[in-house]
Parts: sequence; C-alpha cells; structure tokens
Amino acid sequence: MRRILVVDDEVDIAKTLSAFLEMSGYEVVTAGDGVEALQEVVEHRPDLIITDLMMPRMDGGTLIARLMSSPTTKDIPVIAISADRNEHEFPFLRKPFSVAQLVTLIERALGPDSA
Repeated sequence: MRRILVVDDEVDIAKTLSAFLEMSGYEVVTAGDGVEALQEVVEHRPDLIITDLMMPRMDGGTLIARLMSSPTTKDIPVIAISADRNEHEFPFLRKPFSVAQLVTLIERALGPDSA
C-alpha cells in the first residue's frame, strides 16, 4: 500500500483529504506544518507528499526546498495545494480543487494503479 503524507495546518482539510485518500486505498500520515512534515518523512518515508503552501512555523515552499535539497528525500514527489495565485515550479492545485484534479496529479506522480 502506498503511503501519502498530507501536510496542512487546517485540520478540516487534512481530515477530508485523509479520508478520501484512505477510501482510495492509500495509507495516510498527516502533519500540521513543514516542521512536523520533516519529522514524518524520516519516520514514515512517504511515497508522495501533498502539502499546503501557507502554514505557520515552516511553509510548504520551504518544506519543498528542504526536501529537494536532500539526497535522501529529493526523489519523493510533492503536490502543493493552496489558495495562492502565483505560478510554481512544482505540481500545484489551487484551492478549491476537485477530487478529479487531485487524482490526476496523484496518478501522474505515482502511476495509475498506485493505490
């Protein structure tokens, strides 16, 4: 079973994403910000990370930069989600997004039969 780390400081969003992903056959781990996410990456080694960009302590952009700069984590695919209107260099979903959009990005990152 593939493991996905969901990183979001908004508890309701993290719970909703987690429930959908679990129903889709993924194992889900959550973190409330980038600092917690880095700890979870070490403990659980996810196959994919879905992260919000705007969070306290460590934002998603900083988290992604840290992950990409480390030889042990640079190969973990990341999908960013945010209400942010800026363009980004990584897979990005603008809130609000549809389940179909999320599934498309997950399948692109992990493969169509990834669950």
